[in-house]
Amino acid sequence: PAQARVHVDIYANVAPPPLRAEIVPPPRGGYVWVPGYWGWSRHHHRWHRGHWVRARHGYHYVPSRWDRDGDRWRYYDGRWER
Repeated sequence: PAQARVHVDIYANVAPPPLRAEIVPPPRGGYVWVPGYWGWSRHHHRWHRGHWVRARHGYHYVPSRWDRDGDRWRYYDGRWER
């Protein structure tokens, strides 16, 4: 079946707080640790804790991040890349 994909650019005028220190659990076979990140919700940053996701053969996970874009900040969601 076909899958629809939606891409939304997220910008904020406020820098994200520093990443929180997380205790990463021991490795799990067949899984990849997705580190915690600051998302954006209702005009403020909101922390999302790290978690395990099932590994995808032939792919590596690129974590979410914020980059400065002029006088504001742009959010890039985590994703799988070949």
